[in-house]
Amino acid sequence: MSIESEYNKLLQRVALNVRRLRKECGLTQEEMSRKGGFNYRFYQKLESGKYSPNLYTLFRIAKTHGVKISDLLDRSSSR
Repeated sequence: MSIESEYNKLLQRVALNVRRLRKECGLTQEEMSRKGGFNYRFYQKLESGKYSPNLYTLFRIAKTHGVKISDLLDRSSSR
């Protein structure tokens, strides 16, 4: 598997975990973006896997959800 392919899988995993965590909180994308201090369009792109978050963004998302950054990257969490 190429590095690009592995990276895209990781990006999709993060997107799925972020979406799952938001839904577990019972919040819409708009509500979650406000709670985390994110632009709504940015948050939409993040959940769809169209945005590659930097470390600071992952940190903010994790803090907003009360989880560790590793939870956003965890394969078992995205199932």
